[in-house]
Amino acid sequence: MIRGAGLAEVVFALTLIATFVAAVLARRHSALDHGDELAGHRLNRWLIGLSAGTTANSGFIVTAAVGLGYTYGLKWVLLPVSWLLGDLIFWYFFPSRINQMGHDSHATTLSELLRDRLSGPLAPAIAVLSALVILTCLSGYTSAQWLAGQKFLAGAFGLPDYIALSLFALLIIVYSSIGGFRGSIYTDTLQAFIRIIGTIIALTVVTWFAMSDASSFSQHIAEAGDSFLNPFPGGTIPTVFGFVAGFAAAAIGFGLGQPQIISRYLAGSSPKETRSAWWIYMGFVQFTWIAMTVFGMILRGVMPAIPDPETGLSVFFQQNAGAVATGIIVADVFATIAATSNGLLIAMAQAANHDLLPRLFGSRSVTIPLAATTLVIGAITMVVSVLIHGSVLTVALSSVSMMGAGLAGPVMIKVLRWPHTGASLLISICTGLGAAAIWRYSGMSGFFNEAGVGIAAGLIANWLTIRSRSIYLLAPATSTARKGK
Repeated sequence: MIRGAGLAEVVFALTLIATFVAAVLARRHSALDHGDELAGHRLNRWLIGLSAGTTANSGFIVTAAVGLGYTYGLKWVLLPVSWLLGDLIFWYFFPSRINQMGHDSHATTLSELLRDRLSGPLAPAIAVLSALVILTCLSGYTSAQWLAGQKFLAGAFGLPDYIALSLFALLIIVYSSIGGFRGSIYTDTLQAFIRIIGTIIALTVVTWFAMSDASSFSQHIAEAGDSFLNPFPGGTIPTVFGFVAGFAAAAIGFGLGQPQIISRYLAGSSPKETRSAWWIYMGFVQFTWIAMTVFGMILRGVMPAIPDPETGLSVFFQQNAGAVATGIIVADVFATIAATSNGLLIAMAQAANHDLLPRLFGSRSVTIPLAATTLVIGAITMVVSVLIHGSVLTVALSSVSMMGAGLAGPVMIKVLRWPHTGASLLISICTGLGAAAIWRYSGMSGFFNEAGVGIAAGLIANWLTIRSRSIYLLAPATSTARKGK
């Protein structure tokens, strides 16, 4: 339980109230604008960058990143640095183009982006297949957020696991249903500021504790092993290169294959404004990610025997900090996990409403409130999180990687306007997913992330399909010409 729980709970409650107020304001603004489709395509660079950054952060940052730093040390600072390389490539080429394509095609979802300018029976099939991939992978990713929230509430307030999971999920499902897409943007931006404040406090407090007993801290770090402070423990040049290149490819796949992120780029007011959000997004993501990994490393020297390192952030503040600081950290952890969960729920609800349900009912005119779809999907993912077994790290990384493997290649093809057909995109999606699954289950993902393998396989499959089609179309004309001779 939290020390000084009364005051800490007040701080946490104020954060919840502010979040619900932001969701209600978003609903009112949507009503005034007569709709909530991508917030009217009027987001500025700050709303794009902070909203995309908090949605990307996820419970991974305040649980798995802390746990990795605590358990393995400096090696895992290499992960966000590798991710940064992929983000730099992604932001140079894609967000502005995604925004321009969205304005031209009036696409609301990633699936609509993929089927743009395609005709024939395969066009709706692409939308359905990509929506199914989105719902399947994001359900796993959302379930990882519920697991992170369960660890957070159970540790902070001493609640039983199932009650903690249900309470956390219900709070987010309700405010997501109230605010819709615009509410997701508003609450994300609020939670970004909470995240920044919480990160600064966390690093400051744990560093102060480490310095207050430097000899004990040094002893505990030494006991962690020689590899703890080595960024390349036992690593050869090929394995380090594979690690960096694999996660850089995963970052590109994340940017291109995550609908909850792409929707932010689609909603930008212009391509120029969207691209200029890159430094806000990357600064926020890198600061919070590296800071939480370093927090875990320092925590190893302060509290060397935490049973579950993924709970290290909340455990440290419960036992060592005052009520106000603990309340801010509780609010910070909630904001981090809630922002991603909220974005995921809205993205899945949009995919279902735009790409699946109209075809299920056989009519584009069928309209189901986004709030209703959000509630149903949220309930389903709660059940999934109870059934699955695994850490936040394994569930989150596998879901993100498979999503990128299947969808990043086709999105890249569309945005860069490379030659493609409905058949080639379908084959690209299936090939990317299949290659990534084989790579992962063969045990090779430790050497190179499966997202990179899936993206490469999907791009090659599209190129081979287009090339074979071109050869087929040219063959009859060549044969006829020879007969004429």
